Amino acid sequence: MKKLIFLLLSIFFSTAVFANLKVISPIEGTFANRQMLVLETDGTGECYYSLNGSDPETFGFAYDGPVLIDLDGPVEIRIAKTGTYKEETLVKYTVIPDNALTTAYGTFISSFFDTGILNYTAGSVLAVPEQLKFSFGLPPDSFLQGRDLSISQSSVLTRFIPCTLLDEASGKKWRFIIKTFPQTAGLYSRRDVPFVITDWNTITFTNDNYIYKIDSEYWELPKNSITLDRSVSHMIRWQNLEYDAGNPIDFFVLPPMPELKQSTDDKGGLIFTLEGDASYSMSLLSAGDGTSDLVTPSQYQELFPQIGVDTFYGDSISGKLEIGFYTNSVYQGKLEVPYSINKRPPSVPIITSNSPTFYSREPVALTIKGESMSELYYAVSQPYTIQSLSETYSESSDLFASVKADNFVKADSSSLSMVLAPEGNGAVYYKVAAFSKNEKNVGAIATYSVIIDQYNYYYNSFADPSISDGTALRPYATFEQCLEAINKGRYACLRVKGPLKVPTGLHYILSNCIFQNEDDASLEFEKGASLVVKNSNLALENFTVCPVSNAKNLYKIEGIVPYFKLEDSVLDINNCQIAALFDTNGLFTEAIRSSVNVNGTIASVASSVYASFISGVKTNISIKNSSINATAATSVIVSLNQGDVLFNNNSFKVSGEKGRVAEFFAVNGSLLSNSFKANLRNSSNAAPVYTDKKSNITQSNEESYGF
Repeated sequence: MKKLIFLLLSIFFSTAVFANLKVISPIEGTFANRQMLVLETDGTGECYYSLNGSDPETFGFAYDGPVLIDLDGPVEIRIAKTGTYKEETLVKYTVIPDNALTTAYGTFISSFFDTGILNYTAGSVLAVPEQLKFSFGLPPDSFLQGRDLSISQSSVLTRFIPCTLLDEASGKKWRFIIKTFPQTAGLYSRRDVPFVITDWNTITFTNDNYIYKIDSEYWELPKNSITLDRSVSHMIRWQNLEYDAGNPIDFFVLPPMPELKQSTDDKGGLIFTLEGDASYSMSLLSAGDGTSDLVTPSQYQELFPQIGVDTFYGDSISGKLEIGFYTNSVYQGKLEVPYSINKRPPSVPIITSNSPTFYSREPVALTIKGESMSELYYAVSQPYTIQSLSETYSESSDLFASVKADNFVKADSSSLSMVLAPEGNGAVYYKVAAFSKNEKNVGAIATYSVIIDQYNYYYNSFADPSISDGTALRPYATFEQCLEAINKGRYACLRVKGPLKVPTGLHYILSNCIFQNEDDASLEFEKGASLVVKNSNLALENFTVCPVSNAKNLYKIEGIVPYFKLEDSVLDINNCQIAALFDTNGLFTEAIRSSVNVNGTIASVASSVYASFISGVKTNISIKNSSINATAATSVIVSLNQGDVLFNNNSFKVSGEKGRVAEFFAVNGSLLSNSFKANLRNSSNAAPVYTDKKSNITQSNEESYGF
């Protein structure tokens, strides 16, 4: 039980230890100027500090007000406060001096660099350079862009305000103290009277050499204090006990207790005025913020007809004003008045996402966290579809300047989560904005933007495969990476720069995709390499299709391995250049229950024994505006068994021992305005197009050479 009681007491004491000592400056961090030591205390006990880790009370210095710690490099300040319980804390920070003389804001830095403090008079302008950001008070910082700042000229507070400056470009910080002063001095006049008023209602006579008279009462020498009704006026008279015909009678009119009124000026500052007798004035005994000096009514202090309280935009203050009241320069009593001025905007919300780069492959999950106890507002732009995908964009690209995220909605709490999803088959850009608000203070806007593209993939033969994710910033570098990305979705556009090499073996394309030439793109097949397209659409745009250049003949390929094999699929070839080279037997495309569409393409297929451009079963074939050659002992450009065919405005040529441009079995179609050429050693009974009895082929305006 004793151990438990001791533990509870320890918890209580440790909680109380730091309740009465707050370090305003310095704070932890790295700064470009020497730091001031400023403490906020409750006015009890004594404070000591040391700079070498020693016991502050024994080997340190007494703290009697803000002092510059004239040290560079790593600094440790050990601070202790005496009293009922000893309080102690340690602050570590680093100083790397930089007076910023070569910068545009160097003059402002020099105003506090040597002393660590900047004096400011209420009503004047504190011009913080726009190249810097500033934050008042203790962390967390709430940085605002540099601007002209001021405190209402009616403010009479003398305060120590910590200010942190940040140069975002260099990352350097300066931290200094702003000491505020009233614009005009009050009066110091005092009237000497032989009585003291305490708590407004109690009057104590202090000179036994006088007799006193209050209102219509008798003259007397009061031995005890007298309580008065301060809702009405009173006349106090006094006269010397030793009677003399010329002995004067002095008097003092004690007016009714005034009413303290509070109002707000146009800058958001508070103004306290008195409603009642015009003889009243006020003094500020304490601002209740721990950094102002404490004074007593007996001390001479400035008297003001009104008391203003204000602070800079970006700062907040609160406490209890202890106001002393005087009439005709005689102290009447004091009053504690709570005050609170919040001009500190909330810190900028923090937006985090699961996307490590500006380009995302997947829907983006966002988390927006605003400052606690503040209202959070957010806005999301409409998805902007990116038309030109050949460019690489960044967050600052001019293309996105017109995209607005300004339809702000209040969140249910100070944090929220959301998911940005793509729309359609293209790349979309989103912009998200958020800010926090407390009372009338609106914080700075945080923005986030991202391109979500689940359909466009990028390949560059010079890319680094170890960091590839298929975005424009980190393109794929191998065919295997491309194929994996293509097959995991329902549609993909592969944008290729440089040669894309298809390794030996069968490679399956199971999703709809288009291969787009971004820059000098080629699709190069190693020996025995084949793309098998199943239940999908594949399109080639502006590609060079060829064998791998300078490839070594390491493999012996059995049978015919086509570059493309289609099963219930579609192959579109537009504006391509094709050179399909094989050892013995060669076939560029094999199609089963599929469609092959060729347009604006130059192609050649060559091998020693047999060469064919397309061989199809139950397939539709369309070839337009193209030039196609086949070279082998036996060469056939198109062989089709069942299906439909359309040849229009093409040039076909077969070379070798024997050959045909096309052979059709049970095929329907049209051949229009084509040129058929042959360079055959055995051309007897040869015809450019063979059709069986089940075929229905119409031909018009055809030309034939060498058959």
